[in-house]
Amino acid sequence: MNKNEPYGEPVGPDARQTLTLRSVFARRKFFPADGLADIADALTFGEDALGGGLVKAEVVQACELKTRRCFFLRRDESGAPEGFIALLYLNDAGFRALMYGRFTPEDPDLEHLAAETESAAAIYVWCLAGREADTKRAVVRAVTEARRKAFPDIALFARPVSREGRMMTAALDAPGAGAAWLGWVPAQPRTINENASKGNSDGWDEFGGIRAAG
Repeated sequence: MNKNEPYGEPVGPDARQTLTLRSVFARRKFFPADGLADIADALTFGEDALGGGLVKAEVVQACELKTRRCFFLRRDESGAPEGFIALLYLNDAGFRALMYGRFTPEDPDLEHLAAETESAAAIYVWCLAGREADTKRAVVRAVTEARRKAFPDIALFARPVSREGRMMTAALDAPGAGAAWLGWVPAQPRTINENASKGNSDGWDEFGGIRAAG
């Protein structure tokens, strides 16, 4: 069964890229999820894996329903969540808000996100999580391959602190990865700096309440 089927064919100017993204993620067993129960299930796993600080499931669901390419969940053979990928596709307004420190990843303004019918101007790596080593590798491979094949020509923002995260961003920003470039958010919420000062390196750094682990 193709678990992408309930979403139907993507539409809009980024339809081809979205289709490629789904295909790449599906090969690594990450599939779109927009149901509140599925998202809450994944975030419960994420809270345990990352030590808390994730946004509410309703926020993730709203972002997924707006963009239709935000949240991808991987389950193990028993059906339990074992990893997820969360990306925020930003429109021009969102890109400007990010660059000027007005973007709020802990509760994104939906007006800053690119709808399925809009072209994305940038991608914000919101959260990456994997329970076991093989799932973490699948996350890295899925995102790096998607970077090369689905969105090589727009800005990607991430802030890695783990070994896996640094490996992934090195691959994402490799000379052969395309014309895109990797950026870092200039303004950081106070909670991020506090965690950094405590030596928090259990994954990727925090971004305003939702964290990413390589």
